[in-house]
Amino acid sequence: MVDLKLSTRKLNALQYACLQNALRLHFDSVLLAKGRSFASAFAISVIASEELGKAFGMAEIIFQAGFDKGRLHAEDSKLVRALLSDHKLKQGWFVSSFFGILDPKAKAVLRRYQDIQRAKNNAIYAGVRKGNHQIVRPFLISASKAKQQIRTVNNALIDSVEGTLNGTYGYEDVADHVFRSRRLLNKLLRAAKTVR
Repeated sequence: MVDLKLSTRKLNALQYACLQNALRLHFDSVLLAKGRSFASAFAISVIASEELGKAFGMAEIIFQAGFDKGRLHAEDSKLVRALLSDHKLKQGWFVSSFFGILDPKAKAVLRRYQDIQRAKNNAIYAGVRKGNHQIVRPFLISASKAKQQIRTVNNALIDSVEGTLNGTYGYEDVADHVFRSRRLLNKLLRAAKTVR
């Protein structure tokens, strides 16, 4: 396996791309829900949360490298590789970054995210379930399930943007730059009305 050519500059650029992509996917999921395409809205929202988790994973690697004069190590490369491909890791990073372990809502979100990969696949692919061998029909994802997922991501983003704007949260440079936006906050508040 070829080693990734990493630098903190490259990781910052990757984190920024992940955050921008997460926002694009999130707002796409809102539009899909508005158009009543609930299975696609659900799946895209899960992918948006994965991109957010990946971005915060990159931020942690950069933060830790700061203790060693910005030097990245072999284990950092392994973690980046995992963040690029491991859906469960990205989903877990999303939950821990946005809800923490002390937030009472975190347990409910974590429980949902334990089965989210299977649910995401079922929202995209027609197939046959293991065990009972029933046909999986992606178009049967409920409006409430899709909207709950989108609200989870939207509320996490609203909290981050409001916290950045009012000084409650102090993110590092990349996330601070993305979240320090009244325009983004207004767009998220409009999205909240759409997926009530």
